[in-house]
Amino acid sequence: MAADAASIQQIITLFTHLNTSSARQDAYHRILDLLNPHEWRDVQKRTNQRSFQMDLLAESPPEVAVQIAQYLDLSDLHILHRVSRKWHQLLSSELIQGAVYQQYTGHVLAAEHVPADHFTQYAKYRIRLERGLPICNLQASNLFRTDGSKLECLDYANGRCAWLDNGTHVVVHDLCKRSTQRFCTENRDSFWDLRLSDSMVVAISARAYCHAWNLETEEHASFRIPAFSFRIFIVSGLKVALSISYCSPAGDEESKIYYWDMGSRAARTIDVTSHLALIGLQPSTNSVTTLVLEKGDDPMNTHHSPWDRLRVVKHTFDDHGRITSPLPPYTLHLPSPIQSDWSIADISNSSASNLAVFICKPPSQLNTPSSTTTASNLHHVLVVSYDPQRDKIHMHTLLQEECTPYFPFCMTVLDGDLLYYVKSDRGKPAIWIFNPASRIPHRPAKSMSLGLPREASDGIYSNLFTLRGDREFILLLHEIDVKVWRFKDVHLPESTDLALLAA
Repeated sequence: MAADAASIQQIITLFTHLNTSSARQDAYHRILDLLNPHEWRDVQKRTNQRSFQMDLLAESPPEVAVQIAQYLDLSDLHILHRVSRKWHQLLSSELIQGAVYQQYTGHVLAAEHVPADHFTQYAKYRIRLERGLPICNLQASNLFRTDGSKLECLDYANGRCAWLDNGTHVVVHDLCKRSTQRFCTENRDSFWDLRLSDSMVVAISARAYCHAWNLETEEHASFRIPAFSFRIFIVSGLKVALSISYCSPAGDEESKIYYWDMGSRAARTIDVTSHLALIGLQPSTNSVTTLVLEKGDDPMNTHHSPWDRLRVVKHTFDDHGRITSPLPPYTLHLPSPIQSDWSIADISNSSASNLAVFICKPPSQLNTPSSTTTASNLHHVLVVSYDPQRDKIHMHTLLQEECTPYFPFCMTVLDGDLLYYVKSDRGKPAIWIFNPASRIPHRPAKSMSLGLPREASDGIYSNLFTLRGDREFILLLHEIDVKVWRFKDVHLPESTDLALLAA
């Protein structure tokens, strides 16, 4: 045995001192050729015990692990906690959770300023939104007393909803506090449109005045608008923006944006020389982001569409009211499969929407009659929204077959990049969710049943719906009925298991 041990050690020493890969390979190949069948079985058993995989996440430096974790869904993040203690410790670290939180919200997760379970609570809310799993349904009949009449001009923001009562009163209801505020002018002016933000409610009167009320102080202010024919009317914080379109002497469509600040009572104007499709307000930086549809600049290409470019321009006002542009304008890179030579047509149908809707067609379909829709000429619908939390533009693409039956489009964007929309689900109106970052981008919100009967036609009911919401509540107005779903609860039971939501 001693002689065998010495021989074995000699063989190992000689093999260790082989300097080249080819020499080592030649040596172990010759040894393998000398093996008996039972020895081969032993080699195979030893080979099966050897793992050739590497735990990249656990073995990577923290900076690399952060980059990997940013591409994980929140539900995947929770499931991967169970892989090992090392993974649980790593994925629960402030570094990983802070990076993922910033990826989703655009905000920094400062541990000294937020509760310890803030990330876990946000993950629950986000997964509920992604899956359409509300905490509860609110009894809307107790909130909106319309006496059977049509609810006019419903708007929603930050846990509050607003509507017109009898055309002369603005009603604002806080869904969390269950309190109501009512506003009107001294002369009981008639209103015909309104908007709501987290700080104020704004209504336009029949005398072409824009009336604003501060929701905290109930202070009132007003200013006159130049025309009723506005195309976009939005509010954010204490800022108001209206766009009025007109034809230039050359026959091109141009727009003028009227931007008003309730805090300073100052009104400013922004000239837009192209087709204005979307306005985004950022009160904290006193800036206005515009999305315009422009003509292409390739006259040599006969197949080039005259309207094929979406351009983003950001206007920022200084303390003296002067417009500055801290960032240069840029053209959006359209998501696949939309190409740069496709035509783009704006089909947005609501001045109150926080998004713009476009139909995009390839050059071969520009002259195709709209009545001849086949599998070969399906167009795409591009939905563009502005996220004030991240000061960012989001884009969603939908196939024609997913959108056409319910034009005009009834949809809203939540938490930056989640698109909720109404579609025909086997003949019944239903809410669906589009999450471009998910493995299953389109999914029905089965827990948000509308309770409506099956329709005789796929294309007759969508104009009866209005969809509004955010991370806290989602509202759907259907003629005189309002359905309210609650997603966020500050007193969420501790027994709520994130694993159930991630299933």
